[in-house]
Amino acid sequence: MAGKKLTEIVKKIAGTIMLPLIMYLIVMAACFSHGKMYFGTWAMWKTLLVDIAVSATCAMGIGLQFKCGRFDFSGGAIMLLAAIIAGNTAKNQGNNVLLFFLLCILLCVAFSLLVGLVYTYGRLPIVIATIGMALLYESVTCLIFNGGGINLVANSSLKVFSSYPMVLIPAAAAILVYGFYSNKTIFGKQSQLLAMNQQSAVNIGINERKNVLVSYLFSGLIFGFATTIYASTGLHGASFSSLTTVGELFTNILPVFIGLMLGAFCNDTIGILMGSLTLCLMSFGLTNVISSDMGSAISTILTGVFVLAINVVSGQSGNMIKFFKKLLGVKTAAA
Repeated sequence: MAGKKLTEIVKKIAGTIMLPLIMYLIVMAACFSHGKMYFGTWAMWKTLLVDIAVSATCAMGIGLQFKCGRFDFSGGAIMLLAAIIAGNTAKNQGNNVLLFFLLCILLCVAFSLLVGLVYTYGRLPIVIATIGMALLYESVTCLIFNGGGINLVANSSLKVFSSYPMVLIPAAAAILVYGFYSNKTIFGKQSQLLAMNQQSAVNIGINERKNVLVSYLFSGLIFGFATTIYASTGLHGASFSSLTTVGELFTNILPVFIGLMLGAFCNDTIGILMGSLTLCLMSFGLTNVISSDMGSAISTILTGVFVLAINVVSGQSGNMIKFFKKLLGVKTAAA
């Protein structure tokens, strides 16, 4: 019995770390073959940790609504608007880092709850409600602070949360909030029922309106922690083109898909972290082995192919095993 339990634990650990480990070995081989011998050093990991933190926190903000059956398009606009207001206000108050941190969280929670209120009381489809709010928030970014956006790249005080080790604080907070909502709250458990069959869940007594608002409160908290990192990772201009924030945020939904697929080996909190690590390793390798612009473009293409491939393998693994057994002449037991 103890041996069987140990085998199950080993299988789960192996299944959980398999994707990032394979990606690490591939990227290491590519970097070393091109003379990039700094790959795997502590200096590289300190840089990569910031990318992983942004990817994972954004993914958890999207993933919290996604696992509730809601495809929310407003997260990117929420983060951009909060970053602009919090960053500029903190700069005007003498680069007050505590004010910046608190404003990022409070603004993201407020903007997120407003989206939830529009969705629940407006009785609109989730796509219409969230796209409408994304457009509204994006338009506001063009009207405040002369449409100048926010640039904290050279601000050593306010960019502290986008460098090691301070980046671990908002990243860890976002992970804890996501894990707490998913595993320790009744709303997290109810959300799974709402995602599977909304009408049946309502019929058995689940208050959907309350569930939606609580979920938006938690996703707002996660987006707030993500914004403290995201705001200082580069220049973030006002959104003068419609829905520019949607594409930027939804590049981080891919770790959510990976996290859900790794559900057989671990919970989705760890799965999302493994997905973020895998994709960040791939992006790092491509941008360092190839030119930065070309590497980013190839990374986007390969990310899509990569997610498609693991979806196919995940969904068709049983049929693939049967095919190879038949091809190799291995007899299968009768059903």
